Amino acid sequence: MKGTVRAGSSEGRSRAGGVIRISKAGRTGVVLSRGKASTAGRVGKDSMAGSVIVAGRAGVGNMVNVGKASRPGGGIRAGKAPRARGEGNADKARRSSRAAGERASRAGGATLAGPAKSRLRQGSAPRRRASALGRRAAARAKQRTAMRRAPKPAPHASSPQAMPASGAGPAPRQTTHPQGVVVPAGREGAAASASSANGVPPPAAEHAVQAAGPGGYAAGYRDGVFAGGEALVAQHIPPDHILPAVAAADLIAAGFRQYAPSLTRLTSPHEMAGHMMAALDAQRPLSVVRLGDGELLTLAADTVLPATEVQELAPFLPYAGVPCSTPDIRATLAEAIRGADWVGVPISRAPTFQGLLFPVLRHFGIDWSDLKLTSSTINYSLHQSRLLLPMLQGRRVLLIGSRAAELGALLQLHGVQVTGIIPAVAGMADIPRVMQLTAEHTFDIALVAAGIPAVVLCRRIAGELGSVAFDFGHLADKLVTGELQL
Repeated sequence: MKGTVRAGSSEGRSRAGGVIRISKAGRTGVVLSRGKASTAGRVGKDSMAGSVIVAGRAGVGNMVNVGKASRPGGGIRAGKAPRARGEGNADKARRSSRAAGERASRAGGATLAGPAKSRLRQGSAPRRRASALGRRAAARAKQRTAMRRAPKPAPHASSPQAMPASGAGPAPRQTTHPQGVVVPAGREGAAASASSANGVPPPAAEHAVQAAGPGGYAAGYRDGVFAGGEALVAQHIPPDHILPAVAAADLIAAGFRQYAPSLTRLTSPHEMAGHMMAALDAQRPLSVVRLGDGELLTLAADTVLPATEVQELAPFLPYAGVPCSTPDIRATLAEAIRGADWVGVPISRAPTFQGLLFPVLRHFGIDWSDLKLTSSTINYSLHQSRLLLPMLQGRRVLLIGSRAAELGALLQLHGVQVTGIIPAVAGMADIPRVMQLTAEHTFDIALVAAGIPAVVLCRRIAGELGSVAFDFGHLADKLVTGELQL
């Protein structure tokens, strides 16, 4: 008596015949039995098997192809399964299938052959990888959405007219130092900020948004705008009162009109070029120095800021020529500022720029109103206004700094007479040696690209050697690398 099983059944116990018969809609098939002399029939495509066994090796008869439409708990397709070549002996099928059928019925479902199990295990890893990739793609999509919705950083505002008249306005450009302190972008590589003494305006800082997690930047920005605007206004409103329909930006605009007479005009690039060319023509000394965050933080250490805070805000100071701000270095730097003919100051009102400029000058007894002021980016402004090269042509030029040789070759290609080159300046302690070498050259104008020591060198070159000295800064690097063109 042959054992039969209905579609979807999980019972596949073989009877005396040892052959499992599967039927649906009048179609029948025989599932292969275990053993190398087994025979096999073809189970129809629409069969729904309860317990179909694919076990052992295919001998004379090939393995069965259990139908494509098998339902859960039904047939398993293992490998390629061509039709059987012929009908086998029922006795052989009975003997070889009995044990396999009993095992299948105990398991309550289909039993996978070894190769099929292996394929199942191999398939799980790609599925896990695909799932992880999908999760990462979803996270990136959420981050892009947050970035689109977040306020964009502000372009550099160089005049009061560039300030927003109402509303909170865009977020300021900022950077995160390795110590995790977030401050306005400074001299990161000496060119990260338009307000830095050695900086040049870069594109909008989208990385500030990208570096933050989804929603983190926008939430922090909103909190900062409130704390620096409406929360300050609220401190001046008496108890049990409100100020209807007047935003903090409107109050700032009204207050700004009151202080507008205090605006101080900086010397423009064209005016600065005129002063320098007049000094060159008359062969009289002139020094132009520039103050960026490096110089200001050096002066602020242990004076208006704790030295530890300065170290956190300015890890670039050793590169800029001041491994450690000492009282002697601060005094020397302050004296050079006091004696310079023109002082470039930052336009940015960020904490490490104008936020330090006036407290530092006040601490060292320097009255800013006694100084002739221009922008701290006057070097870039002269270049961008196409005034630099005409000013140098026909003059004897001395170059000082780590890029002096390369810059000299470039200037000579444009008809500039380079009469001397002094390579890298090893910090503030190296100033006496550099001054001694400078005195050995004949020149009309010295371009000094030596970090913070450039302020002292320019003042001493003009005062002691009677020449024009210009704090050239990282404009030298940008010209040499081709980032800017003469």
